[in-house]
Amino acid sequence: MKRPLTSIELFAGGGGMAVGTRHAGFRHTALVEWAKPAASILRHNARLTPGLWREEDVHQQDVRTWLGRSDFPERDIDLIAGGPPCQPFSLGGVHAGDEDQRNMFPAALDAVRKFNPKFVLFENVPGLTRPSFLPYFSYIRNQLEKPSVIARDNELWTEHHERVKMSGPVNQSYHVTQHLLDAADFGLPQNRRRVFLIAIRADLEILDFWPEFSGSHSRDALLYDQWVTGDYWSEHNLAMPEMPEGIDSRVRDLKERGRPFSARWKTIRDAVCGLPKPINGVASRDFKNHEGIPGARAYPKHSGSPYDWPAKAIKAGVHGVSGGEAMIRFDDGSLRYLTVRESARLQGFPDDYEFPISRSRSMGAIGNAVATPVAKLLAERFRESMSMR
Repeated sequence: MKRPLTSIELFAGGGGMAVGTRHAGFRHTALVEWAKPAASILRHNARLTPGLWREEDVHQQDVRTWLGRSDFPERDIDLIAGGPPCQPFSLGGVHAGDEDQRNMFPAALDAVRKFNPKFVLFENVPGLTRPSFLPYFSYIRNQLEKPSVIARDNELWTEHHERVKMSGPVNQSYHVTQHLLDAADFGLPQNRRRVFLIAIRADLEILDFWPEFSGSHSRDALLYDQWVTGDYWSEHNLAMPEMPEGIDSRVRDLKERGRPFSARWKTIRDAVCGLPKPINGVASRDFKNHEGIPGARAYPKHSGSPYDWPAKAIKAGVHGVSGGEAMIRFDDGSLRYLTVRESARLQGFPDDYEFPISRSRSMGAIGNAVATPVAKLLAERFRESMSMR
């Protein structure tokens, strides 16, 4: 009998990546997360759902501290996954990049050196590939290709980068690819573009299994179903409304070309279907974390997400999710805040996954999470590639 595939989740946050990789069949030997609220979410769901992961495998520690422990055995690990904190590279941050103390890529790479996993999956914001940060991103990628070339004491990262690039064959090497993916293209009701770094250990000889990813869902398919056939509105038992301005030429093109073969992008309306209308200050009896919040209002650059379109990317912000990413904008111009449960659905969390902490902390954890279906898709590719060896 084959042993189950194992994984370590670094910077596990509220569990988006962990849920996705677990649903793909990986068993977590450790989930490392320093923030108490996020670690509480992980432990709560371990108790709530036996078999998801074990409560004792949740380590509320800085990854760097955890890596220095001597009591965690360097066992055979198939996958190291995680989203190293992205604030240094986010468009919404201060753009300190490699000089920012929150840059955790060095710790993530140390974990790869220590455990030598078969696969590595790191996620981060597209800002990491901006011209100002591209040299450092190339450094991260080259280190991942040759993690055994370790930086010397007091060596500048630029000097280390040159040594990594100039080194010959090494005893620990990976084939690395990067992919800019929009979660909406893979069935998530959210326009969420993220960079994924995928590393496969070179000795596995399964490199040809990783072509470029093409999405299963598309914007054009949604436009076609909304404004050519009206099927979208019929499925929601609605009459077709008046077509908004600015898309008439694209709709004409789609009428001439015919419907795309892809599935349509999912919308917020699709995502919240089946949930009762939230009541301000009253928790739902049937769905956890589903309580209305009053006071939604628009302000510059934060005008909410249209109900019949994928949501804007949900963000964590400094004190929870900022208003524009946490609101629905209806056709009549009215606004309301997304509930925690609705936000969780937009990230792909199942309804039985709970957030037993304050709303602001829950929304922050959801905003920081890796989209669960995308993590599941990539982890399934790892499993399939192992079965083809």
